[in-house]
Amino acid sequence: MSCQPIDKWIKKYLKDIFYGVGRNSPYQLNDFVHVLMDAVEHTDFTNNTCVRIGGPTGETVFSRLQKADFEKIKIAFFEVLKPIYNLFKRLLRNRKVALAFDITDEPFYGKIGGFWIHAEQPVRGCTGCFKFLTISVVNRDNKLILGSLPVSRGADIVELIRELLQQAQTFVHPEILLFDRGFDNLELLACLQEAHVRYQILWRKQAWATKILKKMKRGEVKEVTKVRKYSKDKSKYTVKVRYVFIKKYRRFANGKAYDWVFATNTRQKSQHFYVDKYRKRWGIETVFRVLDNIQIKTTTKNEVIRYFINLFCCLVYNLWKIFCVLEQKISLKNFVVRIVQVIKSIIPADKPPD
Repeated sequence: MSCQPIDKWIKKYLKDIFYGVGRNSPYQLNDFVHVLMDAVEHTDFTNNTCVRIGGPTGETVFSRLQKADFEKIKIAFFEVLKPIYNLFKRLLRNRKVALAFDITDEPFYGKIGGFWIHAEQPVRGCTGCFKFLTISVVNRDNKLILGSLPVSRGADIVELIRELLQQAQTFVHPEILLFDRGFDNLELLACLQEAHVRYQILWRKQAWATKILKKMKRGEVKEVTKVRKYSKDKSKYTVKVRYVFIKKYRRFANGKAYDWVFATNTRQKSQHFYVDKYRKRWGIETVFRVLDNIQIKTTTKNEVIRYFINLFCCLVYNLWKIFCVLEQKISLKNFVVRIVQVIKSIIPADKPPD
């Protein structure tokens, strides 16, 4: 899988989303790819890229999204993901994979308004943020992003998780779903049980859970089953939850001992396996740190443009991971530079004669 076929996947993503480029347009699809990839390489604004390399301005690039919506962008991403994941799956030998869910914040600098800008300030100086729910494969070194959805203020997170899971299950068999304590939601537990999937959620240490931990001995593992109540749309529901408590477990001899509380429908041989299973989820944090190095900067409030950029960067990350496995290990930065060089070599051939 050389860099040249990879640029075709990027162009397919754009072609499936962008409003058609007219015959009289001075720009072709490769020009738009060049601007976006150069912005990725320099973690820059597309308008700065236009000044640096020529080609369409950021406004011209994003004007091609005038007929796009969330669904169109999401489908375009999955259509590219399916064939490249089939290559990846061969390396996994069709084994089941652990999937992790997380919400990532993209800082916003400006006046907050509308349904899509949240009040949280993830970095100093920002006034708010856009949020995206992400699902990723987190098996060892094999980490891929399987999908992402924008999160509005007051969004139904459980429904978004259900949507991403259903899409992912069309081409991957999850061994287990992993969630951090931000997802300790009784409605989510009911949804996962209904879907008949294995799950493990790090649960917040609420007052009742703290009391149980205080009575336990160091290194002890305890299971507690509770029937919990929750409300939705003015109706009341119940869900049966099995909690696993682990008291002062030290994963490594020189490490710190921690208390753990999980909500899970799996049974492991010992506390070691519960903790190690959950530690796979930490791989998604690594993914986000890497993605921070290839962001396209923007000040727009337009949620469609934000979502397009989010999945574009996720696609570049996925293609890099596939390239590293199938071809050669290379840094993400060098991979992006190679793609830019390939696109630059193609662009002159696209230009009409003077």
